[in-house]
Amino acid sequence: MSNQDTKKWRKSEISIKRLSLWDENPRFPEEYFSKSETELIEFFLKKKEFKIESFAKEVAKEFDLPQLEKIVVLQLKRKNIVLEGNRRLVVYKLLLNPSLTSDQTIRTLFEGLQKQTKISTSFKLEANITATKEEGLRFIDRKHNRGNNEVGWGEPERRNFAVRRLHGKSKDVLRVELANAVKKLSLPDAIKEAVLSKGFVTTFYRIVDSAPARRKLEYSVSDSGTIGIRNQNKFDDLLKVITYNVWTKKNFRGDDVDSRSLNKLPAIDKYISGLQVKDVTRVEKEIKESTKETLFGDQVLLTPPRTRSNQLSTDRKFLINSSIYIQNSRINAIYDELQKKVDVDSAPNAVAVLFRVFMECSIDCYIETHKIKVDEKKGLAGKILKVVDHLEDTIVLRRLAEEGNKNPTPVEFKKIKEKVKFKSMRKVATKDNNSILSVTTFHDFVHDYKVSPIPSELKKYWDNLDSFFVALWGSFVLAKKRKRG
Repeated sequence: MSNQDTKKWRKSEISIKRLSLWDENPRFPEEYFSKSETELIEFFLKKKEFKIESFAKEVAKEFDLPQLEKIVVLQLKRKNIVLEGNRRLVVYKLLLNPSLTSDQTIRTLFEGLQKQTKISTSFKLEANITATKEEGLRFIDRKHNRGNNEVGWGEPERRNFAVRRLHGKSKDVLRVELANAVKKLSLPDAIKEAVLSKGFVTTFYRIVDSAPARRKLEYSVSDSGTIGIRNQNKFDDLLKVITYNVWTKKNFRGDDVDSRSLNKLPAIDKYISGLQVKDVTRVEKEIKESTKETLFGDQVLLTPPRTRSNQLSTDRKFLINSSIYIQNSRINAIYDELQKKVDVDSAPNAVAVLFRVFMECSIDCYIETHKIKVDEKKGLAGKILKVVDHLEDTIVLRRLAEEGNKNPTPVEFKKIKEKVKFKSMRKVATKDNNSILSVTTFHDFVHDYKVSPIPSELKKYWDNLDSFFVALWGSFVLAKKRKRG
């Protein structure tokens, strides 16, 4: 970071009473702008998805630990507005003053936590402070739109941590060993990652960590949890069949393989007794037949027609996992449904249709706002290409201006544009009927009764297009600010 950049930021500690909640926080509806602190706190408490009570218990439990993250503060007109860390601030304000809520149950909870933590009015939070709002919003974008570039732990990582922290029990060690055995199998990473993740891993361990499985796979377990394998080839082949069955949620006789059907030992014993080493050939054949290359160059496993849809890239519940500020009320309502109301796995058809509507409405809104001329005969694909070109050029010009280059040469312009191209969105505009990721596919979701959307593919599609929609709607905010300025 240059000396010039450091002047935009400073670090300090600020007492709780001197910190203010950000009333323009994207978590708040517009009607909460300029509301009182008490009203903002009550909003946080009312929304159960913010989990303020459980968060407060965790804060109190770990109160002796140093703060993991600094809050982000905008100093404006002698106010310290917290742009990042509002949930934390609500917790600390209630710990310091439980009477900020009128809910007697919650107030009693915080009164108890207050005694537990012995928090005082002198308590301070560490902060990164700026006087420039746009600088603060860069933090928000990184944290909420890009997840701070972090990757959360799954079941295998949590068990690895338990073992390496020396508090892991023998079962933790055993399950780490079994997870490592799966990772070494000659199976697509998508299947291995899915089976060792939420939604599958419980069934997997229920099968392989059973007495019938130990006999069938011929492995033994030491007192410490490590495993000994008698016949490595047989172990690997049968483990591969189990892993594939768990992923497809069916065995090769058509019986269910899930947590509901295998909730008792006799059912597990029956499943294990039906396992055959020769089935590994069928596993490899089905995987080969179910693999298709997408426009993005990924090898994607299509769900076998006899099974339920499987999540390959993520186990999230909803399609959209990023925070986008959308000014248009109708489009924002669609976004809201896709982000937190319509479960992709339970209603893939509804999500697919809404996804297409969200895309087209976003494109049309951008075209109308910027008065872009389009050839209606080229349909949605043509509109997409027009919008992508305009948005890329807008971003390039802004970046060059930030660098002080207001009259770039064509070569300078082209060099920056190569870095900001929305290649994935351009590929959506293709009319390749053989592609599973194209505008034709979106049309088919609405008009073709033979096309069924796959939940995992819908999520992966959004992941590829997320940055485009974030940039598109972010451009409206920047344009509005420039107009005000």
